Amino acid sequence: MPLHAEQFFTCQLQLTDGTVIGDSYYSTPAPGSPLRLRIDFTRTIRVGEYDGLRLQTLHTEQGVLDTAILTFAAHDTFHSRDAALGRKPGDDGHAVIRDWNVGDEPPWQGAATTKLRRAIEQYTTLWFPQAAKRQPKAPEERPTLTGRPAAEPNGFWLTDPDFRSRLEAATRGVLDVVADCLDDDFRLLQALDGVRCLGDLLGIPDEFGALVEAKAAVEIVGGDTGSPFDPAVAQALVLLDQRPVEDQERAVRTALRRTTSTTRSHAPTAPTRPAPPPPSAGRTR
Repeated sequence: MPLHAEQFFTCQLQLTDGTVIGDSYYSTPAPGSPLRLRIDFTRTIRVGEYDGLRLQTLHTEQGVLDTAILTFAAHDTFHSRDAALGRKPGDDGHAVIRDWNVGDEPPWQGAATTKLRRAIEQYTTLWFPQAAKRQPKAPEERPTLTGRPAAEPNGFWLTDPDFRSRLEAATRGVLDVVADCLDDDFRLLQALDGVRCLGDLLGIPDEFGALVEAKAAVEIVGGDTGSPFDPAVAQALVLLDQRPVEDQERAVRTALRRTTSTTRSHAPTAPTRPAPPPPSAGRTR
């Protein structure tokens, strides 16, 4: 039985800006960019069984830059179906779809894809922030640090060293602010919520705020994860938010020191000036 992938991507998830080839969806969210978005189904250890979606950011020359897995279980995609069938986590068939069943209906029939769609939008915003500019927004006056709109990256943001430096500086700024505002009534998750809306104030275009928010979160929980959308990041943040506020502030300040020291170690050093030559023996004043 086919997965009816095109119907799933275009009708269920309402992804209409790309092309479905086989069981995979491809798109270029930011026209003119060398980046591509690919979405396909993630296989389990069983042939013909799938338990989620795999999102990948591809570069036309460098290949895969990032991979994120969105499981059906974590996004309640088949919660209603499994509840009706009495399936619980760990039961055979829970939160998966299979393409070996016989029937006319697609195997994902009855899927609730609102949370999946939202997660895909968040991932796209992270890697293709300029695509958000294609969505019309009402004009809004917002102060900036320089009094003028923050400069756009020169081409693809990931390959613009100056813009990446600004992203790193913005991340340090967020960590510094978060560390100072934590108290018993204002905890970590509250402090991070909304950071993405402060792009211009951080010296970057507002649509890149999600990058800073994600980077700050990764640094706070240790900075060792491959993708900001790794479920381990969210889990670690939730657990840290439940600890005493002193532990939260300590984690944020540790992240701030780490990012600051890393930046300094990568900074170019000034060339050493040669010592002046000794005066000639025959030279007099």
